[in-house]
Amino acid sequence: MADSLELPALYVEGGTDLHTIVHLLGRHGIDLDENLGPVVIKPVQGEAGVLGSMRTAARASTNRPVGFVIDADVSIDQRWESVRQHLKDLNLPFPESPPESGFLERSPVSNGAIGVWVMPDNVTDEGRLEDLVSTLVPPADALIDHAHAASDRAVELGAQFVSQDRLKAVLHCWLAWQQEPGLPFGTALKAHFFRHDSAVALQFVEWFKRLYGLG
Repeated sequence: MADSLELPALYVEGGTDLHTIVHLLGRHGIDLDENLGPVVIKPVQGEAGVLGSMRTAARASTNRPVGFVIDADVSIDQRWESVRQHLKDLNLPFPESPPESGFLERSPVSNGAIGVWVMPDNVTDEGRLEDLVSTLVPPADALIDHAHAASDRAVELGAQFVSQDRLKAVLHCWLAWQQEPGLPFGTALKAHFFRHDSAVALQFVEWFKRLYGLG
């Protein structure tokens, strides 16, 4: 068995991101094994963990691709500047803004491909994983509008989630009404409660395949 340290890696913000990405990729025929790869997904502690991993992980990935998925959370320009600063020693040709198709360049320092995807689509300010997941709700589903309305009404009645987490609340409200209520994002993807082929999901999968040479 190959040591996971020798495998290409993808750094993400946490377990929810890991399982969502694994099952999204699985719906596209890309099966990832925790130990055998072909890519090891490494959950770290939030955006700070992803940013803090960048320089060391990129330098250590000699001749191997490495990727980073991070929420925008702030303006896309601010997030992109943070990414550029954390990877500035890798001699990468950074554009002024992240490419909509995802950043992917080869570093002359590590001789490996380095990729960055800023959730949800490399364009949206203050974007998060939930913004990508929201595009996977079936377009004809009537319950999602009710979940939005119910979440807003819940705030009026004293619900405690902060405004930044509103979409997360809406999606979990919607998931509570599915055939098997309350599944997390990744498991709901595996169960086909979510679709897998929105435009942004397809773009993310193509970026992943290009980064790791999966055809």
